[in-house]
Amino acid sequence: MTSASSTHEERTAAAQREAGIHQVKITKIEQVNESFLPGQWLDVHLPGVRQAGGFTITSTPKDAQPTTDNQGYLELAIQKSPNNPPAAWLWRPEEEIQNSHVLVRVGGNFVWPPPGIDPSSIHKIALIAGGVGI
Repeated sequence: MTSASSTHEERTAAAQREAGIHQVKITKIEQVNESFLPGQWLDVHLPGVRQAGGFTITSTPKDAQPTTDNQGYLELAIQKSPNNPPAAWLWRPEEEIQNSHVLVRVGGNFVWPPPGIDPSSIHKIALIAGGVGI
């Protein structure tokens, strides 16, 4: 079991992550990873914060796809938490962080559809979940 004071990266060290880290702007996503799966999170590396934050992606993979009418975007669930440095940084006043550049990486291996399983072969499923990453 992990300690309550361990960082996101320590708690999720064994989880799958994409190879690269991408720079994005707080105001928009600049074509980061267009193929994340439901159930994945975003590692967020912030200026001046030693540890990365792990935040649930609440938008759909389709929302991240740029179109002629939309640049694509990612929405994250970020709980206000003064004792969590990455969350505290992101809860600063909007004018302090708008247009800042951050580094992000998609991670997580509890995804839908499960790797190696053809979803059309599934006839019944029961999903039991809790927390924000549903």
